[in-house]
Amino acid sequence: MSAPTGLSLRQLQALEAVARTKSFTAAAAEMGVSQPTVSNLVVSAERQTKLKFLHRQGNLITPTEHFETIRPKIRALLELKSEVDLQVSDRSDLRAGPFWVGYSTYQTAMPCIARFIHAHPKVTLNARSLASDDLLPLLRNGEIDAAFVTAPEPPEGFHCLQIAACRIGIVTPKDGPFGKVDVLSWSDLEDVRLIQREPQAGTRRIFEAAASRADARIQTVLGLGSWGSITTLVREGVGHGIGLDVEMTQTDADLRFVPIDDDHLKARQYLIAIPTMAQTSSVRLFFDIVRESCAGAK
Repeated sequence: MSAPTGLSLRQLQALEAVARTKSFTAAAAEMGVSQPTVSNLVVSAERQTKLKFLHRQGNLITPTEHFETIRPKIRALLELKSEVDLQVSDRSDLRAGPFWVGYSTYQTAMPCIARFIHAHPKVTLNARSLASDDLLPLLRNGEIDAAFVTAPEPPEGFHCLQIAACRIGIVTPKDGPFGKVDVLSWSDLEDVRLIQREPQAGTRRIFEAAASRADARIQTVLGLGSWGSITTLVREGVGHGIGLDVEMTQTDADLRFVPIDDDHLKARQYLIAIPTMAQTSSVRLFFDIVRESCAGAK
């Protein structure tokens, strides 16, 4: 079996492994071959196609723009080939190997990830926490297999499963000035010090778009990468946090979520993957488990 370009699966495996690990040595260890073997596979692939797939600057290795565009399809091809090998050898029930998941909101992602790990203990699951907009290029480049993201609508060009609908509002101490308020208006937030997620976060993008639409004057004093950082500074009196209602847990019993009276302050949580990877068994299984988890939570 070979790719349409005439490259062998072994060449494609070497290219994908080097691009992902950014190391010929690490790729060789993963493939179970010597480092010169990996180098030869990459060099032969580039000579055969007369294309450059990897940039090499000393010890720094990065994929070329052309290779980035085809890398997700190569990953999907390699994954499907692995599934064929398992079925041919009558081991189709074996679920093993690495699986990469990204997430922006751990409260949504972790129960699903835990359920997947219990169901498929032979799979090595790796999880990365990043802002929603930062996860999209990792999916497109094939660095992660699936991701939980926050967005107002399904991200275009991805296989999507909506897993939650949520509101965006203020996170404030129960004994603070907003502790007994049921709903806030934009005018209530004038001159209020706000602690938000980083600019690439889906929650922040939706919040700031709604504020702009309402001509609201908001004052963001900090942009942070994690829910724990936001709630810690809220408790320290630095400001009021901006977050999702689904992010509030039992550990936040001293805090309160207060919605803002604006229909545009609604978000959705999606599990997404690129269409080619959605056809592979590992991603299909993950989507199935997340779908079952969502149905059980209703």
